[in-house]
Amino acid sequence: MNINTNLITCGDESDTRSIDRMSFFSCDDEDFFWFQDAVGCTDFLGKLVFNVARKPKRLTAHLQRIFYCFKAHKSEQLFAAIVDFLVVLNKRGEAISWRVVIGAKSQLSSDQFQLLKSYLKNDQDEVHRLPANQYSIFTRGLLGVNNMVRQIEQPLENMDYDPLELARDHIEYSQLEEAKLVLERAVVSDPGRSELQHELLVLYQSTRDSLGFNRMFAELAQLEVNMVDEWGQLNDYFKGRNNNG
Repeated sequence: MNINTNLITCGDESDTRSIDRMSFFSCDDEDFFWFQDAVGCTDFLGKLVFNVARKPKRLTAHLQRIFYCFKAHKSEQLFAAIVDFLVVLNKRGEAISWRVVIGAKSQLSSDQFQLLKSYLKNDQDEVHRLPANQYSIFTRGLLGVNNMVRQIEQPLENMDYDPLELARDHIEYSQLEEAKLVLERAVVSDPGRSELQHELLVLYQSTRDSLGFNRMFAELAQLEVNMVDEWGQLNDYFKGRNNNG
């Protein structure tokens, strides 16, 4: 790879060249991001997503996922990949963030592009308020649905990773909100696995997240999930803290 060429090439609004005609990535060694046999590989994108989930701070994994979605014309997956990339950057890396968003414009819908552009232009926007879709990993943004309780359709046994192991990886990197999100989804999908509930309750207590606890407690009660005894104990704990000010 030629280290003197830009990783991503793009133009700003004052550029007279058409963005649609510009290369998304400018690499002499394109194989670093693209594999010619990738399209024929079963669930190749799933493996890229797993790499991102496993090592969220490895930016190369994010770029490989983004590049694959761009080349494969998967606009929804591309949007999710860019959102996850921005979540991990968390307002850092402004230059590469703009280059990715502008470079991906031709494969995004107008609404998607404007949402990403608005987020990058507003320094006050919180990263976890970025909009989500079904392919997002890290965002906590709302999907814009009316149902307050959402059952995860994908069975846990069909996932490519162990959610407990993934959550512990997040905890190792002090990514506690991401760990909670992984465990919350896993508990709803596989409520019979008690160690998932235990790990989630430990996180709620250690972070004193009474709001997250109460939301999840109500959701599991509505789903009539068989909750471990510690849910009641932690509920009493949070009530005691509230009563004591």
